[in-house]
Order: sequence, then C-alpha cells, then structure tokens
Amino acid sequence: MAAPTIPVSAEEHLGDRSISGYISFTQSLTLQLLFLQRPLVDIAEAENASLRARIKTTEAIKNITRKRERQARVEIEQQLAAV
Repeated sequence: MAAPTIPVSAEEHLGDRSISGYISFTQSLTLQLLFLQRPLVDIAEAENASLRARIKTTEAIKNITRKRERQARVEIEQQLAAV
C-alpha cells in the first residue's frame, strides 16, 4: 500500500533545512545501498565466470567425444570393408 506523498520541488526550497536534510539523507542512503549491493554483484560475476568455464569444459568434452565416435565409426567401416 503506497503512502500518500506531496510533490515538493527541491529547487524551490533550497534554503529549507528539512528538505535539504532529507535530500542529503536519501543521497547517503542511496550510496549505502550501492555499497551493500557491490558484494552481491561480485558474487554474481564470479558465479557467471564459473558457469562460463563449465560450459566451455562441457563443449570441449562433447567435441572430443564426437571426434572419437567419428574415428571409431571409420575404423569399424574399414574393418567391415576388409572382410
């Protein structure tokens, strides 16, 4: 449920201490929230890097498996052709 608000222009009330105090409070609060979110961003970036590495490893394993399957198929075909 949203609380009722009264729009106030900070530019019109620059000398009003209550408004300037509120503005500085919200700015410091915003900075604090940004600093609190930074570790979360770092964790997410580390998880993404780990997932990318896993994906590359999985793709490499698939490529090796395909290559070996191809080689096995060629060998079997050569053996059958020799019979």
